[in-house]
Amino acid sequence: MDPESQDKDVIMMRLLMFTLFFLGVASRPLAGEAPASVDGAITIDTLKARELFEQGTTFIDVRNRNKWRWGRVKGAHHFDLRSTFSLLRYEGFVERDDPVVIYGNGPHSMRAAMATYMASAWGYKNIYYYRDGYFSWLAADFPADLGKPSSNLEAAIFGRHSECSSQC
Repeated sequence: MDPESQDKDVIMMRLLMFTLFFLGVASRPLAGEAPASVDGAITIDTLKARELFEQGTTFIDVRNRNKWRWGRVKGAHHFDLRSTFSLLRYEGFVERDDPVVIYGNGPHSMRAAMATYMASAWGYKNIYYYRDGYFSWLAADFPADLGKPSSNLEAAIFGRHSECSSQC
């Protein structure tokens, strides 16, 4: 093969690789954007989450400990995705057939989607993926446990609404 032909082949291969890369990146959601649904779960909005809350459904917060301390859906259980969430693989934490709502911060966080996917893979049957997350719950003024302020800044933000459960 002559050098000119080799150069054309290299250029074509690079063009093909660039095109495939671009198509792969362009077809995915924006960085940090959670998927609209997760296989094995039912995606719910804030009003459906409230309905499930009123029915006594278990809520699992997968945010990190600092965010959990700032506030959470009232009565939610904390299983940080990067540490304690893997405990749900084992029996005794949450029954596999019981309904469970998994949430994170909101639609720009992948934590709830990843946790929902893992719970489904571990055999949980009645999973609700609350994509809108904690901040939508809070914006709707639904029941929340607010963390105990640990600084003057937090005290100013929380004001008189500060409540601390035994989990703070």
